[in-house]
Amino acid sequence: MSKKIIFIAFLALNCYAASPTVWKDGEFLLWNYGNAYVAPADFCFALRYVNERIGNPNCYNAGDWERDTTVALYAKWLNANLNKNLKPEDLRPRNQHVIEKMRSLKDKNLLYSTIRNDSVWFLLFDEATIDPAKILVFPIKEDSTKTVRKIASKWFGGSPQRRLSDEERARKAREPDAYYAAQPKHDFWFGLATGWSRAKIPLTPNSWYKRTLDSRVKNYQSARDSASASIWNYLEDSSPIHSVYIGGALYNFIGLELELRRSEHKVKIDEENEIYNGLERWNFSRYELMLALEFMVAFIPHKSIEIKPYASASIVYSFLLEDMSLLSACDYDCQYRFKPEIYYRGVAFTLGLRTAFFENYAINLRTGIINRGTNKQEAIGRSTIDGFVSAGLEYHIRWID
Repeated sequence: MSKKIIFIAFLALNCYAASPTVWKDGEFLLWNYGNAYVAPADFCFALRYVNERIGNPNCYNAGDWERDTTVALYAKWLNANLNKNLKPEDLRPRNQHVIEKMRSLKDKNLLYSTIRNDSVWFLLFDEATIDPAKILVFPIKEDSTKTVRKIASKWFGGSPQRRLSDEERARKAREPDAYYAAQPKHDFWFGLATGWSRAKIPLTPNSWYKRTLDSRVKNYQSARDSASASIWNYLEDSSPIHSVYIGGALYNFIGLELELRRSEHKVKIDEENEIYNGLERWNFSRYELMLALEFMVAFIPHKSIEIKPYASASIVYSFLLEDMSLLSACDYDCQYRFKPEIYYRGVAFTLGLRTAFFENYAINLRTGIINRGTNKQEAIGRSTIDGFVSAGLEYHIRWID
């Protein structure tokens, strides 16, 4: 097989990855240099034959292009310089008059054809670029009907779009192109999450927590006098957590999030003590208000998927609300039981991964550590440290300035 035939086959199969826009009821200008190889009627018939959804295209000979002496010089220059070693940008017009004429195409397609070295070259121009958007080469001996059907199939077989008005075209011109990696948007979201919290953080020594985990409230009437460094001396440290939150971010880079979290913790009583025989239940509900500053980075592996890892630091306020109930037959006085601080304040550090689908829906996975405490040294349960993992579902609202 000769090099010439290999080159022609390569160009016929490899016509750049991106497809031109297919306009419904579009207009096609056939710009011939030399003898016309394709008739307008044949080209329109091929378009309708290949793509039934294309509507009723109109095909014309580009007579004004052929009569324009400046444009005709560019057509002659193309014929003289078409070569397998040239790239599309090498065929770009340099004359300002020709450039302006290219830009005036709007939603029309301009198909340039010329015969060179026993081959027919086809170059497609549109308003998106002044370079040839597509190039195809066919042997001159091939039937022109087969040729135009191949062109119609390769370039105009896609789903047609409605032709735009001048206002719509101007607005679209201001939009970022598909290769801008998604212009950063502002973002607002709200979500629901559930997870698990515990003071025994994985991969840490048990000895750090042994005294806390093994402790029990011996007698609730005297527990108030037993100062401790950790509230986990009194409460079960492992519990499900549930939360609701809202947040917002600027340019997919920095954001704020406000979260309300709830968990429930039983009191670690000494069940061998007879004083608890009259106890029906004793637990604390913990509510936490968290204000987080987030830093994130966005990756878009697919136009409908956005992956956004992030890190955050939060200010935390914790409130413990007691729920204690005695059996009706019990007459013990409970007024002297231990009481934690009114609230605890601290910080949290979180690592998360937010995956958004179709821009508006997201799954949020995160883990972190929270430290809370109080400045009052005599307080019961002066500080707590625990880790958490959670998963959330979110709805996002996005916009661009």
